[in-house]
Amino acid sequence: MRLADLIEDAPPISIFTGRFGTGKTEVAINYALALTRVDDSVRLTDMDVVTPYYRSREMTERLDQKGVKVVSPAELTRDIHLPAISASIWGTLQSADGHTVMDVGGDSQGARAIGQFKALIERSGYVMYLVVNPYRPFNATVERIAETREDIEANSRLKVGALVSNPNLIAETTPEIVEQGHLLVERASDQLGLPVAFLCMEERLLADGVEYPYARPILPLTRHFRPPWEE
Repeated sequence: MRLADLIEDAPPISIFTGRFGTGKTEVAINYALALTRVDDSVRLTDMDVVTPYYRSREMTERLDQKGVKVVSPAELTRDIHLPAISASIWGTLQSADGHTVMDVGGDSQGARAIGQFKALIERSGYVMYLVVNPYRPFNATVERIAETREDIEANSRLKVGALVSNPNLIAETTPEIVEQGHLLVERASDQLGLPVAFLCMEERLLADGVEYPYARPILPLTRHFRPPWEE
């Protein structure tokens, strides 16, 4: 399947989750932007209560100019039993038109934050993507990827439908690093019985007219965030 086909067949709700450092927010943003090619009503819902440095709502103005509406709570609390969730998120999930992309924290607290919307998400139709970066300790083996999946599913009460391969070492990433890391994600796919929906590669690593040795669609990534040590 080509990336264009994947986007055209996107479910009403696409959820991107993963541990800190996997790059799930970058993936969610780039995926939402890709959806604007086929839909003029794309919403990016920021449910990441875990990582304050990488919340997609920081990109609100820039994304709005590109056709993506960012929806986020006015203030997120770390008390998961009393979440300050705005009514706009409920309204977004209930919308019958367009596509909603959700950026969800990958620890137990972040997963529980989305669990309160379980019935509505299931009724609307969704795919939850587990973003995997095998160069992070918690994704370094198939067993650890499996543990992450089990933890997120248990706390969100939603099922992971596919993996997203995002092998990178940020600025030090090379095509060889991508290829080597992707092999582990493919092994996880085989052992966990989950398809790899697509592979992520930074645009700087992609060249026009080049055939890449991957059976998966490639989502080109533009980096929107930089970690503090790169500032």
